[in-house]
Amino acid sequence: MNPRTLVVTISRQYGSGGSYLGKSIAKKLGFQYFDREILRKAAEYLGTEEADLSEREEKLSTFMEKLSRTLLHGSPEATYLQPPIRPIYDRELYETESVIIREIAEKHNSVVVGRCGFHVLKGHPGLINIFVHAPLAFRTNRLMHVCSISDDNEAGSTIREMDYQRERFVNAMTGVKWTEALNYHLSFDSSLSGFESGENMIIKLVDNLKNNLSL
Repeated sequence: MNPRTLVVTISRQYGSGGSYLGKSIAKKLGFQYFDREILRKAAEYLGTEEADLSEREEKLSTFMEKLSRTLLHGSPEATYLQPPIRPIYDRELYETESVIIREIAEKHNSVVVGRCGFHVLKGHPGLINIFVHAPLAFRTNRLMHVCSISDDNEAGSTIREMDYQRERFVNAMTGVKWTEALNYHLSFDSSLSGFESGENMIIKLVDNLKNNLSL
């Protein structure tokens, strides 16, 4: 990996504001921001549509979902209609996005959100890993405001499900625990720090790393 690029990875509990922080610090640092762009490139690499992958990121497929993809190949006895759609499996999507993330780290000072970036780029000299979390009540209120959800039960249920899916995915793909503090250089509660203080802490870490690497 290019030792002269700086990369901030942001892992986040759903609704904690990690993506918001990522965009903000990328702008302040003059770094490139990568989130949905990684998904778009993965769809190109895999020869499928972005929409077909968007609901599958950072989550593991159920048994029935895996079975349905297998059946897309059709049985040998089936009447030929058209070439079957090649199924994309969880590990293949993860590995494809990992290649893209490594390519990003090779070329750009960047902020990368999610997708196990903290693990994918392990060993990169210019790497800073961040984990953003917050209490459920704070995240529920924030999600209701940002997404115009009127039912707090719906918002809370969505958050719990997203956290569950992300935790299972990270644990399965990397073999490490998603919320383990040792995976990150900085872990903080956005409800306590506030977004501005969170940004300042991250930017300070980047400045310190620049000095240490003499960039």
